[in-house]
Amino acid sequence: METALTPAVLASLAPDGQVMKAGQELANQRHWQTLGQDERAFWGECQGSALYRVCIDKLSLKTSCTCPSRKIPCKHSIGLLYLAMSSADTVPVAAPPEWVETWLKRRTAHRQGGDQPQAAQEDKGAALAMTPEGEPERQRRSQRRQQRMLRGLERFDLWLSDVLRNGLADLQGETLHQWEQEAAALDDAQLPGLASRLRALIAMPYSHHNWPESLLRQLGKLALLSEAFRYMERLEPELQEDVRQALGLPLQSEELLSRGERVRDYWLFLGQRVEQRDQLWQQRTWLLGRQTGRQALLLQYAPAGRPPTFTEHYPLGSEQEAELIFWPSAYPQRARLLEAISPAMPLGSSPGAASFAEFLATVAAALARQPWLERFLCVLSEATPICLDKGQHWYLRDRHEQALPLSRGPHWQLLALAGGHPVTFIGEWNGEELFPLAMISPTGGFQSLFSFKK
Repeated sequence: METALTPAVLASLAPDGQVMKAGQELANQRHWQTLGQDERAFWGECQGSALYRVCIDKLSLKTSCTCPSRKIPCKHSIGLLYLAMSSADTVPVAAPPEWVETWLKRRTAHRQGGDQPQAAQEDKGAALAMTPEGEPERQRRSQRRQQRMLRGLERFDLWLSDVLRNGLADLQGETLHQWEQEAAALDDAQLPGLASRLRALIAMPYSHHNWPESLLRQLGKLALLSEAFRYMERLEPELQEDVRQALGLPLQSEELLSRGERVRDYWLFLGQRVEQRDQLWQQRTWLLGRQTGRQALLLQYAPAGRPPTFTEHYPLGSEQEAELIFWPSAYPQRARLLEAISPAMPLGSSPGAASFAEFLATVAAALARQPWLERFLCVLSEATPICLDKGQHWYLRDRHEQALPLSRGPHWQLLALAGGHPVTFIGEWNGEELFPLAMISPTGGFQSLFSFKK
């Protein structure tokens, strides 16, 4: 059984509008040879400057193409999907050729156990670390890093005390340049997570009318993070994991697989946002479990300096039974998609909070358990966008006439699609404002609102 192909699903898969347009132009049988499909995959050979072989997994919509494009999926993969959606009869049921069968076998092996040579290499390295010769060296490296981190935190605490003693009234120019220097020192102390959080604050001064209050609150969270690392042994194990990850100590893949929480549910793919953070593009994809009610955040990264290309593509506006694994945490939010169990089907509705009071209560409960969470998925039923001062100020109002601010910038698309009527709003809450990601109309139509601009 295959994932339902709809224009919304294909639009969410295309990395940008150019690829989508080029793919639509290739959705014609005259461009293709060896077209075929079975219960597992679509395939075909597309004639371009060379003959490119395209394979698409029907269940997950993962693609493979022999073309040199760095955009994934490429225009040939999108073209084959559009052809299968619009003219299914032109993609006949057939036995897959050998090159398709080889790709499908690799896909099966990846689902069952990952890349075996790489896993074997990792096992070999792990075994070496546990030998009598390898264990002392591993411990020495860990101790050296911890000492460097503690020295970096001592410097950071002194700097933060100076900032608060001098006040926040004159944060501009050379003063903010010193903030960047302090972030670089945190990188040198092997505290990249703390450095990234500090850099995110440099743009906050004078950005809105109550910026001193917001900045002071965020600096307080950084001070709390520094203090938490000093007294790690007093924290619960799950909160210790949060402190390590917030400081930038990553959890290795094998550790995640052995210690992470696995959750199987019908997951709703509700929204996605791409933005640059430090020297990386970050893609955030938000899921909601229909049965568990749990939020899940899927993160992907790509180098900055060129349009981002991400390896995983998710069917926004769809619902799919799948198994996720969550990073260990006092409030698990970040997750990885382990296995798609059923095909992705178009989303008709989504459960949402009845009011902002209900939504903010869940946020408060989460922060009480894990105070360094930065963002939350907001799904609000019967929400109405409000425009004031000719588009200068935007708000979202719930059924009880309470409102929260929308992110700065025009939101005419949201206003036009709502048409003055309540809709199910899907957005990202950062503690200050809501960033619109998508909406569901009363008739059940899903519409993505975020469009990445290079």
